[in-house]
Amino acid sequence: MAEKAGAYVLYPEQSLRNNPQRCWNWFIERNQLRDGPEPAAILGLVEETCARNPIDRSRIFVAGLSAGGAMAAILAEQEPALFSAVGIMAGIPLHASSDLAGAYAAMHGDVGLGDITPLVARRQRPAPDYAKLRVMLWTGDDDAVVAPRNSGTLARQFLHLLGVDEVNESRERRPEARVTRWRDGSGRVRVELWCIAAMGHAWSGGSLRGSFTFPPGPRASEIMMSFFLGDVEERSDARGASESEG
Repeated sequence: MAEKAGAYVLYPEQSLRNNPQRCWNWFIERNQLRDGPEPAAILGLVEETCARNPIDRSRIFVAGLSAGGAMAAILAEQEPALFSAVGIMAGIPLHASSDLAGAYAAMHGDVGLGDITPLVARRQRPAPDYAKLRVMLWTGDDDAVVAPRNSGTLARQFLHLLGVDEVNESRERRPEARVTRWRDGSGRVRVELWCIAAMGHAWSGGSLRGSFTFPPGPRASEIMMSFFLGDVEERSDARGASESEG
């Protein structure tokens, strides 16, 4: 998909020394801030990749599954001026834990929006930094590892960060999924949530040869890439039309 789109893909890896499952330690409080060890390391790799390659900095995106989804959400919240969009599969609400015990509670959906909204408000970047950020969330209805309701909580956290009113909501029902979209005042989709029927803790689509995949589901990689790139193209077209008219 990257080759088809002419994109570069960076795959940061966790070490066994830092986590025996090689997961990001998103639940540790210092890793929920941009200058924390893991976010800073990933952001450093992004900057290094941009320096070494002809990267269009208006098209930098971040995505992940589970612990990777949690880290993607943290990066988007903490460095929104860098990323144009974020894709989060089986994610966990922002700042929902500060230790391992809290991580399991958060994964099970035991933390409510009211408990963590004040934390998000204190740690967010200035409002203008979120002007271009867009968010795509995915969850499986049968996910027994990360409760599906977490994606709804995370959606509302990002609506708060992006300054988008929850009432600007539209819903689409498909045989395999329910899709909810929230638009800003200009009609631009800023947050989109996909709930996949019968999917557990997995990436929607893909091959059984991979790990944590759900081949019957919609091809999330294609849909996410379209979400990422389509908005930039639409805004470019809109600017071009405006300039032509002027």
